[in-house]
Amino acid sequence: MKPIAVFGYNEYAKEIAVNFRLAGSPIHVYVIDEASFKRAKEEGFDVELVELDDDWLEIGEKFDVKRLSCFCALDDDAQNVFLTISLRAEYADLFIVSLATSKDSANKLHLAGANKAIAKLETTANVITECLEKPAVVEVMNEIMYHNQELRLAQYTVSESSVLAHKKLHDIRLHEEFDVIILAVADRELEAEFSFTSAGHNHLIDPGDVLVVMGREKDLEQFEKAIA
Repeated sequence: MKPIAVFGYNEYAKEIAVNFRLAGSPIHVYVIDEASFKRAKEEGFDVELVELDDDWLEIGEKFDVKRLSCFCALDDDAQNVFLTISLRAEYADLFIVSLATSKDSANKLHLAGANKAIAKLETTANVITECLEKPAVVEVMNEIMYHNQELRLAQYTVSESSVLAHKKLHDIRLHEEFDVIILAVADRELEAEFSFTSAGHNHLIDPGDVLVVMGREKDLEQFEKAIA
């Protein structure tokens, strides 16, 4: 698995680190404050306390930067812009994903050298829109937040032989049969780029694409078998 470097340890950074760790990737967390260092350390991560104005030469010594993916997920947009500029100035081949609070900030991060810039609030807004426009989703989300602890998120990579391969997202009905909700699709050709179902894009599913699905454990298991 490719190594992952996560800068920051807020809720977004932690989620990134936890999910990549579950996937088996080696994770190294960089933080700029003692509290974040303590939390990351207690939760079992290889973590280092750094300064934003470091020269980052240690990264080149520690990792093969052509294989490394960096996630700039600090709390402040200006910090992420500064960090992105610094990393890009040092490593032309480094793959950098930066988080922003708005589309405008995401544009600045692209200019600063990020390969991918993700607007956190607008991504959250997509999920909220999904809830508002689809009553069934509202019911499910209410169960997640207030009542039912059985629901979880899962992701499935579409194989060449899958019944979903080469079909349009809007043409799929299997998820309705198994009471699961397809939240997003990650296009293999666009790497980390997600298409959220709330956006209305009728994505053509290719082998290698990843579906992000929500449902109960038993329903997810049946859905996985059905699409295999």
